[in-house]
Amino acid sequence: MKHTLTLLILLALLIPACQPQPGKRQLKVVASTALIGAIVQTVGDGKVQVTTIAPAGMCPGHFDLQPQSIAAAQEAQLLLYHGWEGWMNKLKEEIKNPAGNWIVVQTRGNWMVPPVQKKATDELTALLIKTAPADSAFFEKNRQRYLLQIDSVASVLNTMFADKNLPRVLASEHQAEFLRWLGFRVVGTYERAEQFTAQELSRLARVMVDSAVGLVVDNLQSGPDAGKPLAEAAGVRHVTLSNFPLEGDYLKTVLENGNRLLKVIE
Repeated sequence: MKHTLTLLILLALLIPACQPQPGKRQLKVVASTALIGAIVQTVGDGKVQVTTIAPAGMCPGHFDLQPQSIAAAQEAQLLLYHGWEGWMNKLKEEIKNPAGNWIVVQTRGNWMVPPVQKKATDELTALLIKTAPADSAFFEKNRQRYLLQIDSVASVLNTMFADKNLPRVLASEHQAEFLRWLGFRVVGTYERAEQFTAQELSRLARVMVDSAVGLVVDNLQSGPDAGKPLAEAAGVRHVTLSNFPLEGDYLKTVLENGNRLLKVIE
């Protein structure tokens, strides 16, 4: 089993990715978050120049626009966003780019969950093909390769937790869908730490006791230690996961999330 797991990990990480082709970039794309930017970079690499506005390690909802983001948006042919970014209207007001095509990406759910990542990849690939049809075969080839990589990573993650006695979990709402996909029973969720009131903390404490919670899972971007005091007070385990692809690498980040979880429950 260990050898099989190792081979799956190698398959997921070593399938050749598209290499950049300097001088041949044709399409300028602005992505509001690393979720969008990472996929566009993977599918369009060598043909697409991607600027991601909100860094992966920060909460996109609490991000201040930078001058370089405004400058990139001025020249972009395609501007992609989720629809919940509060600062997007400000960006639209700041720039004058009549050639820019603003598109709200329709894929919903937690993009760190492999099936959702695949759905988002399909949608974003279709948008790239529509914008630059001459490169459709290139984008489609990259899409198919990336979907195979996602499937490989999903297989690794499923193998990691298939035979484990998984604890009941209290989690950041931004990690709940990913944890359920892995097979964890999420018995309660919470929002950002600054939204914790005395009443909310009392509610969460009751959930932990009544449901025999064995693990508290925080979200890096919305507060890496938001639930840590609850875990310490109850004497249970705690871990922080990322809800965005760090360094623009979804495959590496989601595997790291899995490894963090596995380490803390074993």
